[in-house]
Amino acid sequence: ITAEQSQSLLELVHELQPDCLVCGRVGNQLGDYASAGDNRIPDQAVAVDWETPATINDTWGYKRDDHNWKSAEDLIRKLVDIVSKGGNYLLNVGPTAEGVVPEPSVERLRAVGRWLAVNGEAVYGTRPGPLQGLDWCRTTAKPERIYLHVFDWPAQGRIRVPDLVRVREAYLLAEQARRPLSLSEDADGTLIAAPASAPDPVDTVIVLVTQP
Repeated sequence: ITAEQSQSLLELVHELQPDCLVCGRVGNQLGDYASAGDNRIPDQAVAVDWETPATINDTWGYKRDDHNWKSAEDLIRKLVDIVSKGGNYLLNVGPTAEGVVPEPSVERLRAVGRWLAVNGEAVYGTRPGPLQGLDWCRTTAKPERIYLHVFDWPAQGRIRVPDLVRVREAYLLAEQARRPLSLSEDADGTLIAAPASAPDPVDTVIVLVTQP
């Protein structure tokens, strides 16, 4: 497709529906947001609007013999990974010819929904967090709040936050009482005394209230 054709398509959509966002797949580096590519997630935060189109199993449409379903844990962590880098998770669902969403998809979407019902504050309306490139966690952020998503819970619940972040208070997002976790500081950052075992084996979110 030529640049002129891409521009023509973009202008046509905006003329017919001014509020419609056009994907960068219109070509020639045009469009209102970028696409990372099918099932691809960048290594670090990206400074432009972007999304990852992704499948729940291996195919985009319904395929009766494709039973390679991603687990709910995998989907939740991919959602958090993408959001922590500033992206949108375009998760595909392939209904049958009768318009029925396959039960394995329903089960996984409901599991993601249950997790978001508890932890949605750490996903919706957030920006990429300051800690990037760490295997054991992801971070999202709001003003004076950093949400530490812990995937791999450390021994005895001793969580060290690098000195990049100045923490005034910390608590578990899922705990309604929001009891403060004990904090201590050393030359390497802030040490959080969390529960010995992970409250949520998929992704435990710790809210870090930052210093102004």
